[in-house]
Amino acid sequence: MKKIISIIVFSILLFTFQFSVSQTTAIYRYQIRFTDKNNNPFSISLPQEYLSQKAIDRREKQHLLIDSLDLPVTPAYIDSVKNTGVIVLYSSKWLNSVTIFTTDSLALVHINSFSFVKSIKAVGKILPHQNNSPQYFNSSLRTECGIDNYYGFAFDQIKQVHGQALHEKGFKGQGMLIAYLDAGFQHVDLIPAFDSLRKRNGIIATHDFITGGDSVYEDNSHGAYCLSIVAGNEPGYYVGTAPNADFVLIRTEYASTEFPIEEINWAAGAEFADSIGADVITSSLGYSTFDTVFSGGNTIIFDHTFLDMDGKTNPSSIAANIASTRGLIVCNSAGNSGGESSWRFITAPSDADNILTVGAIDSSNNYALFSGHGPTFDGRIKPDVVGRGVSTWYINTSYGSASEGNGTSFSCPLIAGLTACLWEAHPDKSNLEIMNAIRRSASKYFRPDNNIGYGIPNFAYADLLLSGFNEQSLLSLDSIIVYPTIFSGEIKINLKLNVAEEISIQLFDLSGRLVDEECANAYIGFNELSFQPANLTAGVYMLKVIAGNKIHYEKLVKI
Repeated sequence: MKKIISIIVFSILLFTFQFSVSQTTAIYRYQIRFTDKNNNPFSISLPQEYLSQKAIDRREKQHLLIDSLDLPVTPAYIDSVKNTGVIVLYSSKWLNSVTIFTTDSLALVHINSFSFVKSIKAVGKILPHQNNSPQYFNSSLRTECGIDNYYGFAFDQIKQVHGQALHEKGFKGQGMLIAYLDAGFQHVDLIPAFDSLRKRNGIIATHDFITGGDSVYEDNSHGAYCLSIVAGNEPGYYVGTAPNADFVLIRTEYASTEFPIEEINWAAGAEFADSIGADVITSSLGYSTFDTVFSGGNTIIFDHTFLDMDGKTNPSSIAANIASTRGLIVCNSAGNSGGESSWRFITAPSDADNILTVGAIDSSNNYALFSGHGPTFDGRIKPDVVGRGVSTWYINTSYGSASEGNGTSFSCPLIAGLTACLWEAHPDKSNLEIMNAIRRSASKYFRPDNNIGYGIPNFAYADLLLSGFNEQSLLSLDSIIVYPTIFSGEIKINLKLNVAEEISIQLFDLSGRLVDEECANAYIGFNELSFQPANLTAGVYMLKVIAGNKIHYEKLVKI
């Protein structure tokens, strides 16, 4: 929590160690933050000692410098903490901290006396490890697909954001590395939809920040659901948004409790993704309110407030921002509290700047009432874009069947996978250029709001923008309004002229083909013209209005 910058020893003894050391049901973990990275044996000039070559290449390609944030935590500091008898769980170079477990209050007193220790913060009461009742897997019971096309059950949700246009050009995530931060990936090692992923060794690394091991396939199914939306690859049954990408599966979330340690896990997971060379991080996790601890008559509240949602206060948001400065694209769900009275906003790290925060819509392009609201506390538009989060198809972990579910947990990976495909199509672009094109392609880019942000992205149009199309270059016709820009039938064109002109109205698809054209006479002063193109399929079009030697272009979406 922001307000607890440091914890003096008296406070630790007062509210933390009212439990006896013998009480094994109470496990306490702390974040120890350091003042600096002095006396560090690692060097900025030798990044290969702590970053993979792929991570270094990503920085170099985007002209990003290695800096002190990339340096590991000073090993001598970690050793000093460890020598007090506590268990060091992991370190975070971006937060310059270690996370520890101890029930020894005197060890905390000792650690607090070190000159290089900036603060000690309690980050949660964690229950003993549980496997969350793993489901029995029986693929013989899975449902059949009655949809006759390549994508199977996933077709509509991909078409809604025109992701198939990238796939048709051959961009399905090849060569892209996507990192998942989640609560577990149960049965990913068994589910048929991941057969091709396993056979080509497309899961290049796994890590569990809850247990410290590398096995992530036993504990929770949420990550498997989200992974299937991107990596599922059974043509004719279910094909995800980036079926040819490679993946890093990272468990950072403990599903049974909610404490700030999970945000620090998130930061450590993002660092792991960066160091191994990931291009995209997708996370369907969010942090706002936490479990309350009652100890010796004291109540410990860890909750964030809306004031903390400024993109630079919460640990996970700090880490998401830093990941962006390392050249990654972070996609994070906006959260599912939009309909709640106690907390209706986005959750950390979705308040971070320069990431893609993803909200939810339904199959009719309507805002999903549960999707977390923006803006951030400092007034930035959030979410950035939206995807299908109502009746979204994914692969379940009981039978390997396609199932429907709701939540920004599902809209986020849908967008993340296509983001990876878009970057594959434009490898010379920076992470910021890719994200900006996605926002600019969206249905409400010029009129964003706090429900769906910039709106529904169109990946065919984003591809066009990144290919050199400049939608502002020919906006030379003054005093013109075209509406609705998302249309099903008639389009209105309001314009004001100083001379009478014959107006030419032309409509083009994204390949540049003229699909409809009409001429009309316009007069001096205000004119309202109607244009109703016929026999159009749903998709994105460019409207061209010509009046004399002046031209106006308008992006339209047919639904």
